[in-house]
Amino acid sequence: MKPLRVLLVEDSEDDAALTLRQLKKGGYAPSFKRVDTPETMRAALEVREWDIILSDYNMPEFSGPAALALLRSTGIDLPFIVISGAMGEESAVSLMKAGAHDYIMKDNLARLIPAIERELREAEVRRARQRAEADLHLSAKVFESSVEGVMITDREAHILRVNKAFTEITGYSEADIIGQYPSILQSGRHDKDFYCGMWQSINDNGYWQGEIWNRRKNGEVFPEWLTISAVTDATGQITHLIGGFTDMSQQKQAEDRIQHLMYYDALTDLPNRVLFRERCKQAMSRARHSDKRVAYLHFDIDRFVNINDTLGHQVGDQLLQQVGQRLAGCVRQQDLVARFVGDEFGVGITDIDRNGPVDGLLQTVIDAFAEPFYIQSREIFLVPSIGVSFFPDDAVEFDELARFADTALHVAKRDGGANYHFYQKSMNADADDRLSMESALRRALEREEFLLYYQPQLSLETGAIIGVEALLRWQRSSDDLVLPGKFIPLLEETSLIIPVGEWVLRQACRDHHAWIDAGGKPVPIAVNLSARQFRDKDLVAMIRQVLVENNVAAEMIELEITESCVMEDPEEALLTLEVFHEMGIRIAIDDFGTGYSSLSYLKRFPLDVLKIDQSFVADIPTDEDDAAIIDTIIAMGHRLKLSVTAEGVETEAQADFLRTHGCDNVQGYFYDQPMPSEDLLVRIPDA
Repeated sequence: MKPLRVLLVEDSEDDAALTLRQLKKGGYAPSFKRVDTPETMRAALEVREWDIILSDYNMPEFSGPAALALLRSTGIDLPFIVISGAMGEESAVSLMKAGAHDYIMKDNLARLIPAIERELREAEVRRARQRAEADLHLSAKVFESSVEGVMITDREAHILRVNKAFTEITGYSEADIIGQYPSILQSGRHDKDFYCGMWQSINDNGYWQGEIWNRRKNGEVFPEWLTISAVTDATGQITHLIGGFTDMSQQKQAEDRIQHLMYYDALTDLPNRVLFRERCKQAMSRARHSDKRVAYLHFDIDRFVNINDTLGHQVGDQLLQQVGQRLAGCVRQQDLVARFVGDEFGVGITDIDRNGPVDGLLQTVIDAFAEPFYIQSREIFLVPSIGVSFFPDDAVEFDELARFADTALHVAKRDGGANYHFYQKSMNADADDRLSMESALRRALEREEFLLYYQPQLSLETGAIIGVEALLRWQRSSDDLVLPGKFIPLLEETSLIIPVGEWVLRQACRDHHAWIDAGGKPVPIAVNLSARQFRDKDLVAMIRQVLVENNVAAEMIELEITESCVMEDPEEALLTLEVFHEMGIRIAIDDFGTGYSSLSYLKRFPLDVLKIDQSFVADIPTDEDDAAIIDTIIAMGHRLKLSVTAEGVETEAQADFLRTHGCDNVQGYFYDQPMPSEDLLVRIPDA
């Protein structure tokens, strides 16, 4: 028995029973409701759905035409059949014109079942057509309003239709493009094999997706992310192709900009230390196989800090730009020039004959810097010092070569500047000082000479303290507080950073409990990890043990790691970071923008925070380049769903710029200087 939902418009129960009996004889199991007034019919239409309406023609309080009119007023599309005992031909014709689908005489109910089956089929056809029309209308809306360019071709790849986004992205109008082949867009950047592979995938799989370079009507080449789908008929033959693409130009430009920042100094546009290192190592490898030498020049301007202090950082930056240009003009095209940090530059002189001198080139540099620089009509003289080491004479590894050049540089500076010195093994003065400091550092831990200072991190939106950064200090004697730049590099070189790093974490946990015991609010603590610590195989176990022993939740700890640190071995770094992430520890990339990091890895790392290096913050909002860099970093961080913190905020103008451009959090002297643990209690709200 087939189910059938029937609304009976009938005043006679007997006639209704006859109709239902006829339905059952015809193989239907009707569920029904009988109504005989406009009110009851309207209520029945509102409370449930029906398959068909069977209506008497004449009733004391209602009629078939009135019931039909009521149905049409609701907009509901249902088959409507009139069953009447006495209805003239004129009335029947009028009823059909009004929208009734059929009429059956009560003395000929044998016609009822075929009429119902016919009208149910036609109703389904109408509904299917309505659905198709709605889908077609929706598809047309999507096609025209999509931000992706869309192109439809026939099986021979003639373009049949394009949408508005296609014309906006490519510059071709519909008139230009209809009937053409997609090859009209080819840029020439891809070879025949590329397109053969594309068509092979479409023919085999009905689908292709990838990055492709195409050409706009104006000749501009642009990258797009393209998806091509094949439409097939019932036999599996391709009838149409649909291509949808997104213009990746802005994304590519942003990626290229970030990539440039990873390798080049933002101020001078010279290679930075990372790129210099890689190119020097390549030059050393070539020299090793060709019996040549490479000279590493560590270049520094004496007392440059005085220029910044007296003339301002803007003049200092302009000078550094001119220094880079003048230095690059002193060497050959194949040589390397880079800016490291501040007023420090590196020069790599490559392919030097075994006995070939470099004194002439060095003197050229010294002489070039004897000439004045001119900034804003001001004549400024600079005094350079240069330390030189040679591969392979002095060292065969880059890091050692760099260290020896730095040793020679300090000798040149000690001798008064405006000169150069070659590294010699007899240069022991600096080494003696370092040895003395190393010995003192080895005793500092047991003598409890290390201290932790804390610098608050604040939300730009609320002004509330959202965390603090733990900063290591060394109280070498009662009145001698040593800043980290003086001793942390030595800690790393000697591996003392491992036990000292553990002490930092333990002390931070103790201070955390001290703040809570004193009534302060629990505040997350950011702890810096050096590259040496990050490589330590026991790091994860140590951190887990310290947190357990001190009963500190992992969520209260944030680990700050530099870009270069995680990129030394990105795959291994990914494994370590994932462990920290699973523990609940937050991960921050420190000094972002000053090193090298692959964007593909950056997306894979389980990061929480990007910290903008203070070198970019220092000159905003006046420095347009730094402002653009910060904008890019903030946008990229938010695109990756990361919180962005700016370091080194020292002025209200910097804070306002960062707030306006969407930076999340800040820290710096404008808000707070680093302070001892007990002083921080004043800044932490009550719990």
